[in-house]
Amino acid sequence: MSNFTNERFAEQSSVSKKSWKGLSALLVAAQAVTSVMFLISLITMNIISGLWIAVVIAVLVVLLGFSAIKLLLQNKVSTITKVICGIISVACIAGTIVAFRYTSAFNGFVNKITNRKEAKEYSVMVMDDSGIGEIKGLADKNVGLLKADEKAGNAEQYLQTLVKFTPQFYDDIETLTGVLTSKIVDSIVLETDRLEMLKEDAADSIKNTKVIYTFEIELSTENAEIVTKEVTEEPFILYISGTDSRAGLKATSRSDVNILAVVNPKKGKILLVSIPRDTYVQLHGTTGIRDKLTHAGVYGINMSKTTIEDFLGINIDYTAKVSFGTVVKMVDELDGIEIYSDKAMTLKEGEIYNRTCEYKEGKQLVDGQCALRFARERKSYERGDRHRGENQMEVITAIINKLSGSKNYLLKLPSILDIAADSFETSLSKDNITSFIRMQLNDGTNWQVESISIDGAGSMQGTYSMGANRPLYVMLAYPESITNAQTKIKEYLVNE
Repeated sequence: MSNFTNERFAEQSSVSKKSWKGLSALLVAAQAVTSVMFLISLITMNIISGLWIAVVIAVLVVLLGFSAIKLLLQNKVSTITKVICGIISVACIAGTIVAFRYTSAFNGFVNKITNRKEAKEYSVMVMDDSGIGEIKGLADKNVGLLKADEKAGNAEQYLQTLVKFTPQFYDDIETLTGVLTSKIVDSIVLETDRLEMLKEDAADSIKNTKVIYTFEIELSTENAEIVTKEVTEEPFILYISGTDSRAGLKATSRSDVNILAVVNPKKGKILLVSIPRDTYVQLHGTTGIRDKLTHAGVYGINMSKTTIEDFLGINIDYTAKVSFGTVVKMVDELDGIEIYSDKAMTLKEGEIYNRTCEYKEGKQLVDGQCALRFARERKSYERGDRHRGENQMEVITAIINKLSGSKNYLLKLPSILDIAADSFETSLSKDNITSFIRMQLNDGTNWQVESISIDGAGSMQGTYSMGANRPLYVMLAYPESITNAQTKIKEYLVNE
């Protein structure tokens, strides 16, 4: 009986040792895999210096070696020691998984914002009483397109793959909408953002029409200029184009926000120059009638960039496109931002707002919705859109200050980056971004931000995009305001 019991105990002990060995091997393997994944992601992120990378590698190797020796290689190890080593191994696995989440979130963010391609969204329009309800209804019909649109040919080719029709090209948007409403053509194809412009400034020209189909044409980036600046050493100019386009960041759209960020990394200073959306400018590469700056965005962000370069006589190094529609999520993720309002006002509930926002004169903490409404408001100010531009710079500055002034948001970094990725794209390279962040982490620069705005007088003028015979409100910039902006920009571009 005694021999049987001893044999049974030995058998159970052997099974227990095998189970422990299997569990130990699994823990060590998991620790090795998660450590390698984290290291690859960390190195790819490229915001930590080589010395710290070496330190991290050394720590991970030591911990992995310790786990392997104690859990697998040494036979004479007490149960308590094995349990402690197992706990350490589990902690290492959990730690590297959390760290990997942060590094992969950052890598995903940078890859997304630096590789998004621009596209034009088009709308296919018909009259309400046309009896045409879908794209197939255009078979053998006459379809009008805008000759001045450089992508009209691409749009026609795409639609011809869906349905065969007879294309008719017209010189200007007024004629194009006219042939539709007079039923000379059965349908017209128009950039969606131009359609939004018509709804805002000339709604009668598209009365009793409807959209039956939308599609996108991707823009080529083959001739895009590649800038190679040391953004941690040399001053540079970043053009920020803000939009609330329903088609998202990828689509070309009117630029409702136009801000130049003149960054001097050596001095730790940023100059924000706001150019009101209605500023009357000569679109780059065009002659004759001028246009609102906001309309330049319809032709792509590069048109806005080169138009501003012509307007101010400067060279813009990089561009960034921002969707102000995501400000709500970003500010709420930061637990609110502190803004300065130069007047007390109440913005009540409305068609798209479900609550009232109260603003006092002076500094105050606001949540996401009230930050967005503050950035959008113009009717409460005598200077209208020009004051709105200043408020938008105030919101941008407040977000920068919140992010750079505290490390409390490190735990929220993945969610912050996820929000930002959907609301931001830039021509800055991944190396530009990572080297700039690396500099910020090393130096902890507390940036000084100064804001100015182009000013001018209102006028009613014809525009390049909407035609000379349809006067729209524009702002004629004061020459002295332009000169002041040019002088300030030059000051910030000097390192001495």
